[in-house]
Amino acid sequence: MLVAGLLPLFLMGAAFTIPALSLVVKSPRFYRVYATAVSLVGLAMALAVFLETRERGVVAYRFGGFRPPLGIVYTVDALGATLGLLSAFVLTMSVVYSTWMVRSRGEYLYYTLMLSLGAGSLGCLYTGDVFNLFVMLEVLSLSAYALVSFYRDNPRAVEASIRYAFVGMVATSLYLLASFVLYGSYGTLNMADIALKARNPAAWTPYSGWVFGDVVLSSAIAIALSAWTFTFKAAVFPNHFWLPDANPEAPTPVSALFVAVIDLIGAYGVIRFLYTLFGEGSAVGVLRHDILLVLHVLGALSALVGAMLLVVQTDVKKFIAYSTISHMGLAFMAATTGTESGVSAATLQLISNSLSEALLFYAAGVAIVAVGRSVEGVGFLRRSKVASAAFVVGLLNLFGVVPVFVGFWSKLFMFMAFLEVGYLASAVVLMASTGISGVGYVKLINYLARSTPGPREDPRLRSTLVPVLVVALTTLALVALGIAVVAVPEVGRAIREVGASAMDYASYVKAVIGW
Repeated sequence: MLVAGLLPLFLMGAAFTIPALSLVVKSPRFYRVYATAVSLVGLAMALAVFLETRERGVVAYRFGGFRPPLGIVYTVDALGATLGLLSAFVLTMSVVYSTWMVRSRGEYLYYTLMLSLGAGSLGCLYTGDVFNLFVMLEVLSLSAYALVSFYRDNPRAVEASIRYAFVGMVATSLYLLASFVLYGSYGTLNMADIALKARNPAAWTPYSGWVFGDVVLSSAIAIALSAWTFTFKAAVFPNHFWLPDANPEAPTPVSALFVAVIDLIGAYGVIRFLYTLFGEGSAVGVLRHDILLVLHVLGALSALVGAMLLVVQTDVKKFIAYSTISHMGLAFMAATTGTESGVSAATLQLISNSLSEALLFYAAGVAIVAVGRSVEGVGFLRRSKVASAAFVVGLLNLFGVVPVFVGFWSKLFMFMAFLEVGYLASAVVLMASTGISGVGYVKLINYLARSTPGPREDPRLRSTLVPVLVVALTTLALVALGIAVVAVPEVGRAIREVGASAMDYASYVKAVIGW
């Protein structure tokens, strides 16, 4: 499908056109309008890709028309299309929000990095090539490092960016090493080709031929190396340490993007590798179950650690960061059950968490501009009924106790997925982390009900129409999805099909190389 191949290139091209335009256009307003228009077009293209996969199943686009595995192929199934639409939506909301919040002489660089970050994320979700995934991870990561330190006058931001970049380079280097191992063993970097040969080592494909050496050992090494990278990107314990430092120091719209455009790539990578490439019946054999179990335990630890640490936070952005760590841990737990229902539940959890955490950042951003990052400052939101109501909606959705919100259904589906495979301890972890984090959410609602000192002088507070609009649209998406999960049968089927598509390697292979 042409649109799937063009979308990351469109965003990348639009991003790197900005520095050239800056030589002749100096007005910040131009770049705000430009970035908003580009992100809206990108959202429309992501929606087109999503609808195409709903109609045709797995879709593929061959760059340059080269037959795989010679050329790079973008291969999009229900999983990639769903998360791609989510990323494009949050990217659009963050760009629009930035037109109100970000005021800097380097705004043109800010929007360059924002759009390239979106391009990297969608490239990761759409690519069907192991090495191209590394390239897109680098595009994503380099943009993120720079955005964390966008406020260069803030020493904490620069320090957080350096730590994040240093460890991030190690993480992506490990993934690069994993791709070398896969190429040396399978003779290809095409995901569909690898998925075929991992289940049928005797298979021969044009140009890449047969497998070489001990594919069990090489596959296990590649999975272990890439799993370290994916847990880092997802901020899952023990690789969660960067998020509470980097996320709060970045501009608030970028903090929202960390959740929906960066963190979910880690969970997506685990699902793609351990289901599509090395699923049941693959060369990894029993080692796959052990790897899933290790990641499941790390997800459980992340859920508990994140929940316990968010309760004691006094910085609202760090509070949301630890909430993200906890909920990403739950998504990892569901994604590593080895079942279709688990993958579907994990995807719904990623959607719920991304929209909720982004909504909290958007709403809290108004209070941060007015009175600072202290949790007591959220009381300022009482001056806006829309912002205060949206903040409560985001917290209640994360709590997962109100059936009208998608967070309730994501946790219910995860609970059922754990019971399906007999993981009773995991169900207990789900309830325990929900209860612990609920204490923090209630505490934040209590602060919201209190009055705050007068706001500081800031010209952005003269009109909050833009952030309120973004908050309202994000809240609408969150609530509408929660209602649609049970009221619209098509939505329920779409969620179930995500898990099925991730495990249906045969359709993935057929769409790319025709087997």
